[in-house]
Amino acid sequence: MTALDALRLRTRRLTAHRVQVQGRDYVLCWLMQALRADENPALDAAIALGNRHGLPVVVVHALENRYPYASHRLHRFILEASAELEPGVIARGLRFVRWVRRADVPGGEGEVDLVARLAERAAAVVVDDVPTFVTREYADALTARLDRAVLGVDACCAVPMNAFPRHLRTTPAFRAAHTPLREAHVGTDTRLEPDAPPFDGDLGAESEALAGLDDAGLDALIAGCGVDMTVPPAPGWSGSRTAALERLAFAVREVVPRYAWTRNNPALDDASARLSPWLHVGVLSPREVAGAVYEAEAAGTVHAAARWKFLDEALTWREYYHHRCRHEPAWARYAGLPAHARATLAAHAADPRPHLYSLGELARGETASEAWNAAQKQFLLDGWMNNNLRMFWVKQILLWTPTPEAGFATACTLNDRFSLDGRDASTYGGIRWGFGDAKPGYRELPVLGWVGPKGDTAIRKRDGAAAWLAEQAAREPIYPAMPDDEAAAFARYL
Repeated sequence: MTALDALRLRTRRLTAHRVQVQGRDYVLCWLMQALRADENPALDAAIALGNRHGLPVVVVHALENRYPYASHRLHRFILEASAELEPGVIARGLRFVRWVRRADVPGGEGEVDLVARLAERAAAVVVDDVPTFVTREYADALTARLDRAVLGVDACCAVPMNAFPRHLRTTPAFRAAHTPLREAHVGTDTRLEPDAPPFDGDLGAESEALAGLDDAGLDALIAGCGVDMTVPPAPGWSGSRTAALERLAFAVREVVPRYAWTRNNPALDDASARLSPWLHVGVLSPREVAGAVYEAEAAGTVHAAARWKFLDEALTWREYYHHRCRHEPAWARYAGLPAHARATLAAHAADPRPHLYSLGELARGETASEAWNAAQKQFLLDGWMNNNLRMFWVKQILLWTPTPEAGFATACTLNDRFSLDGRDASTYGGIRWGFGDAKPGYRELPVLGWVGPKGDTAIRKRDGAAAWLAEQAAREPIYPAMPDDEAAAFARYL
């Protein structure tokens, strides 16, 4: 497979307009969730288009304060990623512009407005094609305003979503279709070099400078953006690509060889790869994650069985959820759950709950369950949660909220607001699993109906887990500002 063949398969037209070169200055590449200069098919596709038409490429990364759950934590992680994106893009011979919306600019243009303005001089616009949350919404909003070619390029999956012409509804069907395609797509280098020199004209947009800012300077910038400052940065996490590549190397060396046996023990520092936040914002590519594991297997440091299990989790399940999200528009809404799940939960909607907690109590991890509080404080304080804990965490929310609809919205709200990998097709897939998008349970239960339960007994039996849960649950919470109107906050998910 050639680089151009691979890029064509990753690309789909978002508008019916053709590329118009006459009177146009550049190809515009808008990166929203592919924040890396290397191993980035969206950038490569823009370069290919520019080379074909003899035009330079302008790359824009914009960050506004209007996206849901905009916070100190999320802004910091994204801007750390953007800070390393800029020199990488420039090193590839491309023009880069970064725009950050400030709170002291009332009204004014938003992110889509800025990109639409820059697109007026573009022969075509290339955007990274992500099937969920505001990335999808922003791309749709842009295409509705433009009378020119807009191309979506899948930079978020190892095997492009376009490789599957129909909706594969079951995991076995998807795995059977996906597995044979992996090596070809992981092994194809799509990197291209631009033929044209960088665009040096006036773009009418000041680029926000991040180079040289220390943590205090970056925090001061964010404080002026009008985002939620009650959710602070997660300690131990940096959005930078340098940090992501260091973690990838650690994961391949220390986590993957034992992954099949240790991944469900949250007490172990090396139980999980912990790559999902960087995959979510596109600092890491799933292709380079898979490629690193294949290389380790070839070198004899990772056994084939360990490689299979890790890639089944990292590729099969993650990309299955992206595939379904593309084909199921209500993926992040309660109404999008399978009919059988909604039916059994509706049949038990009036069942007495063992306890009802407020959104604030849940957010701060203030329940009677030590294990659940430990899990929630991973989200609240650390910005990430072990996957096995997530499975227990989501099931309990059903038992502690007044309706299944409120439970689903609560789980999505906590996930999206606090987790660095929230707002993602994969994390919504896990929440859907907890609300019955899976095989029915073995028996009908109060509140849950035929949705299978999950307790903390197995987690507690793992080495060191009981003591770890007690330690984590005892941590002091932060006190984030809570929405005045829960119904309005939940509307996005219903």
